[in-house]
Amino acid sequence: MVFPNNFNYEKALLDKGIRLVAGVDEVGRGPLAGPFVAAAVILDLERLINLQNMFDAALLSSLKKLGNNDVLDPKFENYKHIDDSKKISEKKREKLAEFIKENAVSYSIIEIESTQLDKWGMSKTTQEAFYQAVTNLHIKPEHVLIDGFEMKKLTRESQTFIAQGDTKSISVGAASIIAKVYRDHKMCEFHEKFPIYGFNMHKGYGTKLHLAAIREHGVCEIHRRCFEPVKSVLACY
Repeated sequence: MVFPNNFNYEKALLDKGIRLVAGVDEVGRGPLAGPFVAAAVILDLERLINLQNMFDAALLSSLKKLGNNDVLDPKFENYKHIDDSKKISEKKREKLAEFIKENAVSYSIIEIESTQLDKWGMSKTTQEAFYQAVTNLHIKPEHVLIDGFEMKKLTRESQTFIAQGDTKSISVGAASIIAKVYRDHKMCEFHEKFPIYGFNMHKGYGTKLHLAAIREHGVCEIHRRCFEPVKSVLACY
């Protein structure tokens, strides 16, 4: 089987006649600075299931080469590596993100700036970003697979929320990868503007380096005012 571990949710939906399945995930929930980013991806599931069946047929034929060269195209090995973005090296994430965007039926990326997160709080930010990611797809999905929680603006029947979805669903994993790569690039851009904080290294997370920079230099415009210890540092000024 080409996708033994993280294709089960998609396969079950395909068996019900549901073809357009969007995976949704986020990155940037925990950092002290920078945007919250959500992404939605609709993969070409029919092509993937056909690929799986043809690989199985090849195995049954003692791995003889099939006539359809597309079946054994090495680029489709990329699908087998789609997983939780945190488990994938930066170099591989970059390649997979480009592959996913080039081969997806549709994808969208939503960025919520830190100032808006301060106004909304994390719960509303997450709900709004996920909903915008789904509604910004240029093709409307028939079903949505979500990492971890229910989306309030979607009907219960139109969604499945999965604990550790980025590991258990290839669609959610694809969304986690393109969201992670997008946000990492944004934080490297912020490093050029605010080099004293080392955003290119820690991407806004609360590392020792980042915390030391906050204590020495205070905060900048992309720090999240509602997060500790940023809130306490601001109170001292």
